[in-house]
Amino acid sequence: MMASDFLKVTDLSITLSGNNVINNMTFSIKPNTLTTFLGPSGSGKTTVLRAIAGLNTQISGKIYLDGQEIQQLPVNQRHIGMIFQSYALFPNLSVFENVAYGLRVQKVSATAIKDKVTRMLNLVSLADKKDAFPDNLSGGQKQRVAIARAMVLEPKLLLLDEPLSALDAKIRVDLRTQIRHYQQELGITMLFVTHDQGEAMAISDDIIVMDDGRVQQQGSPLTIYTKPRNQFIAQFIGNHNLLSGKDLMRLGFKRAQKRLIDPNDQYIVRPELFVKDSSGQSKETMPISGKLTSIAVLGDRIRYEMQTPQQIRLKVETLNQGLPLGINTSQTLYLSPDDIEKVGD
Repeated sequence: MMASDFLKVTDLSITLSGNNVINNMTFSIKPNTLTTFLGPSGSGKTTVLRAIAGLNTQISGKIYLDGQEIQQLPVNQRHIGMIFQSYALFPNLSVFENVAYGLRVQKVSATAIKDKVTRMLNLVSLADKKDAFPDNLSGGQKQRVAIARAMVLEPKLLLLDEPLSALDAKIRVDLRTQIRHYQQELGITMLFVTHDQGEAMAISDDIIVMDDGRVQQQGSPLTIYTKPRNQFIAQFIGNHNLLSGKDLMRLGFKRAQKRLIDPNDQYIVRPELFVKDSSGQSKETMPISGKLTSIAVLGDRIRYEMQTPQQIRLKVETLNQGLPLGINTSQTLYLSPDDIEKVGD
């Protein structure tokens, strides 16, 4: 195991109800980072998380945490915290007592409990709610209590299983930003599960994309977005145009970046890389004309589709500058060959 690997999982396979749902999975994460498992429902994200926590035991393979092999250890000896989709708060305990619960089980002194819980409630901005009961809290406040309860135990690793899925959109955005702040403030290593790619992109140091019980790609948000390893990643991440080499050649392109286009290869073009005006561009561009077939106004952005005379549909995304657009209107855009990425490069 490399010295920089804080969590290392090798050749992990997991069987549930007689079915092999995780197949020889290997990955590692670095200390003091927030890494996200991202993938569609049923891809195995939560199954792997539960195996790391010790809640799934029908496994083969090795799990190392901070240099120690842990797959045979019971849950309470792994020094791992876990936050679930449900808040799982004790309804008859105050906010303070909920956060203090694990420390009391560990028989921490009353003075240390008061200091640790007070510090944690200040961090999650709930000091004024310390005497409140869960029924008097909003969903976002309840989840912050659950997060504080897990963090106060100072786990080596904190696992978060879609902790924001039950919250409204605005609260989700606010709380994901707060989770990232907590992680950086305390230096906790976090492993976060979500199927929301925007969420993963916004908060992660590293993303592990899963599908069908396997790691499809691991890398930084920028790498995952700009250099997808395979067709699944290209279609799952972002809003890419996935085009064959033949399609690009029909549009008049001869190269993608520095290399000639191979008609048998697959390529991606990100919707935001089309430009409306080629003047002033530092790169060589090619014109692409067509008619608009759909338009969606997303506040500060406009997303639309355009069909070319070659019957190729292109997704385009631009800033909303208040310019009128209409279905079936003609549009000419420009794209640089340097902005075309080969899938798997």
